Amino acid sequence: MFLKILIGFVIIVGGFLLYVSTKPTQMTITRDIVINAPAEKIFPYINSSKKTDEWMPWKDSDPGVKMSFSGPEEGVGAKSSWNSTGKMGTGEALVVESVSNQVVKTQLTYTKPFQMSQLAEMSLTSANSGTKVTWSVNGHNNFVCRMMSVFMDMDKMVGGEFEKGLLKLKGIIESQQHN
Repeated sequence: MFLKILIGFVIIVGGFLLYVSTKPTQMTITRDIVINAPAEKIFPYINSSKKTDEWMPWKDSDPGVKMSFSGPEEGVGAKSSWNSTGKMGTGEALVVESVSNQVVKTQLTYTKPFQMSQLAEMSLTSANSGTKVTWSVNGHNNFVCRMMSVFMDMDKMVGGEFEKGLLKLKGIIESQQHN
């Protein structure tokens, strides 16, 4: 009887691991919003690590996070680092590409609770009533992340945080337009 239970367990675990191995190895999450302002009013808030920190949603979900900034104030080389025993873990975001009023690309490197890297992109394009801000992140989905994605909808979880951040950015920018 014990042998049958053990064989059944091995088959279930093996089947699950096989299923996980078929999940995509690349991950992309994208959200966008239209802000009623020109790109030149928005760009400083995506090109400066300190200004980006004003609207990023992560501090709301992990108020104990400790942020630090290094490198230039803005543009390529601007870096923010974080350390937390909470949800955020430990990592850094380094601006690796910046095209004025168009796009900022940031290399994200996480070291705790596990190692992972992703490329985030914030792009600005003209829209009828202002500027469309698109926030996306692309990265390799390692086996552990693929296993977690079986139980958690990462697009919904992370995308929901992107939506919160973009709404906060919209509020900051549009409130300045009225002053």
